[in-house]
Amino acid sequence: MNSLFKIFFFVPIALNVSAQNRDVTAILQKIQTSKQDTNRVLAYIEYGNYLENQNLDSAANYYLKAETLSEKLNYATGKFKFRTNYTYILNLQGKFEQALKFNKESLEIAKAMKNPLNVGKSLANIAVSYTYMGNFTESIKYYQQSADQLEKLGLTEYLPRLYINIGSAFEHANLFEKSLVYKQKALKLARPLKDSLMLADILTNIATCYLNLKRYPEATAHFNEGLAVANKIQSDIFVIQAYAGLCRTNRASKNLDKARSYGEMGLALARKSGNVFLKMECLRALMYVAEDSKQPELSARYTKEALDIAEANDMTDHLVELYEDYATDLERQGKHKAAYEYLMKYVMLNDSIQGIDVQKQLQELDTKYLTAQKEKQILTLEKDKQKRNTLIYSLIAGILGLSIISVLVYRNIAARKRIAEKEIVQLQQEKQLVATNSILKGQEEERTRVARDLHDGLGGLLSGIKLTLNSVKGNVILPEESAMTFTRAIGQLDSAISEMRRVAHSMMPETLVRFGLVDALSDFCEGISSSGQIAVNMQHFGFDKRLDSSVEIIIYRIVQELLNNVLKYAEATEVQVQLTRIDNHVSVTVEDNGKGFDVSKLETNKGAGMRNVQARVDYLNGKLDIQSKPDEGTSVLIEIVL
Repeated sequence: MNSLFKIFFFVPIALNVSAQNRDVTAILQKIQTSKQDTNRVLAYIEYGNYLENQNLDSAANYYLKAETLSEKLNYATGKFKFRTNYTYILNLQGKFEQALKFNKESLEIAKAMKNPLNVGKSLANIAVSYTYMGNFTESIKYYQQSADQLEKLGLTEYLPRLYINIGSAFEHANLFEKSLVYKQKALKLARPLKDSLMLADILTNIATCYLNLKRYPEATAHFNEGLAVANKIQSDIFVIQAYAGLCRTNRASKNLDKARSYGEMGLALARKSGNVFLKMECLRALMYVAEDSKQPELSARYTKEALDIAEANDMTDHLVELYEDYATDLERQGKHKAAYEYLMKYVMLNDSIQGIDVQKQLQELDTKYLTAQKEKQILTLEKDKQKRNTLIYSLIAGILGLSIISVLVYRNIAARKRIAEKEIVQLQQEKQLVATNSILKGQEEERTRVARDLHDGLGGLLSGIKLTLNSVKGNVILPEESAMTFTRAIGQLDSAISEMRRVAHSMMPETLVRFGLVDALSDFCEGISSSGQIAVNMQHFGFDKRLDSSVEIIIYRIVQELLNNVLKYAEATEVQVQLTRIDNHVSVTVEDNGKGFDVSKLETNKGAGMRNVQARVDYLNGKLDIQSKPDEGTSVLIEIVL
């Protein structure tokens, strides 16, 4: 029987850091809390990355969700990331033609995005598809283009995966020495990068190469190291690949019990993951162990199951070997007729593969010839057409010239008129904006002045009165009833001082001035929650540095007004407040689970509170989006570019 270890994984040049090192709870929370926007698309992709090593069907499901939402939003990055990740699943399921189609689509999307990095990754993934399909000429061509692109960009961190894939392509063609050269280069580049998933991939790949070269001690050492890394990051794919490899190396060393143990552990994990390649490879590894253990029936059972997988997934290259293996198993059991039938299948398929290769070459040559002929015909027709058009163009040139001059004069007059109208509208808008700016600025200055006067003036006066009354209380003897009235008056004075300080703090919180927007809003939200009226949860991201003080004040007033509206009208039990800052983009979201309302009525019945919110958003040149339905709560999203 053929004993080459011919299971290879060509890993796409990934766009994202592996979800192995991500906080899975945070990803799920992002999916649950984000709106139907680009953030949810990226969260779907992240969770799909995580599930790849758990269950391929579940990972594929989340990738397809990302694609559906990306199409709805016309989100080019989401479309590209879907194809890059989903084709990995398709390859593991043996759907190579479909994977190639998606990879070519991703190349066109990357070119339209004018993203040279994504172009380089797409070229590499197309090479992966061609390698799986056995077209090594096209595979190497695309790998070379990808390497040139990534090296030109100075992105050497992507080269290890590229080298490991090129090495696997040579290995699939049985050029193991050449494969080893590329895989050793990949391992040397990968070790300093501290990417555990990539390292597990490369270690098991290079171990496979050593195994095929019958360098068993080196193969065992690399499989063991790859297994340790894969176990640490809980990557089932590379754990299974290491188990299958260790089954082979131990079988070669005549440690059959140990080989069987590794093979059975690998097969159990492969069945759980749904990875048809690894399942078939573990079955074949166990088949050889059963053969060496003089268990022909068990060997035949493993071979038949692997054969069924190869037939179901149209794995022609593996079918040739499995037909021969199964014929040998049946012969050992004395089933000569059935053995002969499978031997004939092996001969016919082997011959047909050779015939298909010849036909493919002839078809490619014929296609190139026909294409060249058609291009010549098109060129001739274009020249004839150009001669006829020259005569026609000459006749109508004079008429068009006069028409063009007339149109240009008209367009010039119309353009000047439009420019003048736009300038008038712009001046009116600027005038309105200046007025709004002045009002808002005046409001905040007045709030600050009143807050300072209340705190420093009236606050100090009331505190002095309290001290005076307390001193009088200790020096004057009053009747019991008068003493109680006097004490109650001092208590009321304390309440007045607290209320005065609360009003002053609300008008201009000291926390906002001293510590910034996030701390001030956190205090405000905690204050509402502690009152027991409603639970307010606040989340923030990206506010490592403070914003301009005027912007912080306006955002604080916006959130303050929105929360006051929730308290007054929403009848909600919970409110979510989210602040996000990415570079110079700031978004504010306030969502409640209250009774909601009909948004279409908002324009005709907008209260003073919402008008204040709209005015402040306009002052920051932001966008205000209100989503609500009766009995479905309300979501207010504000987006600002600083």
